[in-house]
Amino acid sequence: MTRRGFLGGGVALAAAQVFANGEDSSISNPGIPQRSMPIVPAGAGGFSVFRAKCIGCQLCVKACPEKVLRLSDRLGRFPLPVIGFEHGYCRPACTRCADVCPAGAIVKLSEEEKLRTPIGRASWHRERCVAARENVRCTACERHCPTKAIALVDGVPVLDSAKCIGCGACENLCPARPLPAITIDGI
Repeated sequence: MTRRGFLGGGVALAAAQVFANGEDSSISNPGIPQRSMPIVPAGAGGFSVFRAKCIGCQLCVKACPEKVLRLSDRLGRFPLPVIGFEHGYCRPACTRCADVCPAGAIVKLSEEEKLRTPIGRASWHRERCVAARENVRCTACERHCPTKAIALVDGVPVLDSAKCIGCGACENLCPARPLPAITIDGI
């Protein structure tokens, strides 16, 4: 192998690693929308019940594989964990937070129960939606909704609040930036 071939291969390998790691990607994580009510895990029984039972141990935050649980940064809610969807969403098959909760603040639910237990409600923001704003075909929210609470009508999302559980798949996977076109509020 020649020196030129060796160096050229190294440059190509480095470029491939940057591309594969997404370091050169123009897609960023979604921003964090303002929520009128915090989102707590399925099985927590709502924010007031969760607040009364949670001891703030943070075991659920450490156990969350999607990194959706984090410490609340709001005064009066610290050190309670809350859910945010900038890194992932609450997958129906996951019960890791309930598995590690020593206080019983999060009750373990089966996947079927979790698919019927709302933790939030989605809201669509027309002014942010790339399908509505730029007249492009986008199916991200509809394709990834585990409860089929989102249907596209004339190319834009229509939400069925009776089916929505607030898992955050739509918020997390929405390509609109800096804020997603669909956001979740706690209930």
